[in-house]
Amino acid sequence: MSGLPAKYFEDITVGEELEPLERLPTEDLAVDFFGRDNPTNPAFRDAEVGRRQGFGGALVPGLLKLAWITQYVSRWAGANGRVRMVRAAYRRPDIAGRPLTIVGRVVDKRIEDGVGVVDLEVATLANGQPSVHATVQVELPPRERAE
Repeated sequence: MSGLPAKYFEDITVGEELEPLERLPTEDLAVDFFGRDNPTNPAFRDAEVGRRQGFGGALVPGLLKLAWITQYVSRWAGANGRVRMVRAAYRRPDIAGRPLTIVGRVVDKRIEDGVGVVDLEVATLANGQPSVHATVQVELPPRERAE
């Protein structure tokens, strides 16, 4: 990703916390993500329907949260990092108009076939409670190979 600083495998420490990032999924963003003609649950395309169904507004699509998680990790990995794998478990719905915080931490790192592999745990939090939990693998080059 151009414009991002380079990050190397040796720069990473197991237990390191990623800087939290707050995102605000507006009702328009949540509804427009799938499109207003999407045939899924009407609460994804109409905030009023979401309120009538007891959710409090439009539901935030899980795929939007997954996209934000992937973007968050990609930026953390820097210019020479690469997201290798993302697995997500959706724990509970989020409602548009309520802020989400994306958090992460390094849980493991190792060299595989000359490439640095870093395992991360990442989550979206609403009111401090996780709504999506993801495990992510990132490839980072060792410093000596990158220079």
